[in-house]
Amino acid sequence: MKKLLVIFFALAIIFAAANAKAATDTSAVTATATVAANCDIQSVTNLNFGAYDPTNTTADDDGAGSVSFKCTKGTAYNTYVAGSRTMTNGTDTLNFQLYQESGRTTAYPSVTPGVTGTAANNNTITSNLYGRIAALQNVGTGIYNGSVTFTVEY
Repeated sequence: MKKLLVIFFALAIIFAAANAKAATDTSAVTATATVAANCDIQSVTNLNFGAYDPTNTTADDDGAGSVSFKCTKGTAYNTYVAGSRTMTNGTDTLNFQLYQESGRTTAYPSVTPGVTGTAANNNTITSNLYGRIAALQNVGTGIYNGSVTFTVEY
């Protein structure tokens, strides 16, 4: 009988331990982040016209460059090129124009709103710049330099 009582108490302890549960409570943890509209210029390929012959009566001198930038997906942006579209060497000035396409029919805007778009994803966007120096400009020999400012407004 003593053995039976020991077995009974042992089973009662095991049964009580198996049914004993700690109290629990749960709650959802919310994660948040804010993604802001942003655009960053990544790289610039400068405009190089090469050799210009001011005595050639029919040939314009063409050049091309580009600006690559990234915008956050869904960001609306405007691009434009501000500044004097000239290159100088001493007192001589060589004028040029910038265009949106290789056919050089649509001038690249110099003020906002410029060329508009919306970033479809976070990948690089390349804006090509097509330049042209008109024929027969009255300039002397030398190296001509100038700069303009490419702007991405968002």
